[in-house]
Amino acid sequence: MRSAVERFYGWLKSFRRITIRYERLAAIYKAFITIACITIHLRYGI
Repeated sequence: MRSAVERFYGWLKSFRRITIRYERLAAIYKAFITIACITIHLRYGI
């Protein structure tokens, strides 16, 4: 289970917009994290 979580965070860090937080509002940052999670789910089927 730990390796799956570490792999997921590795994929999440591949999104530059999430790694370097450009947004000032937390709601916009959360929206980008949600979009990244959906993209990871569709790409890797997790």
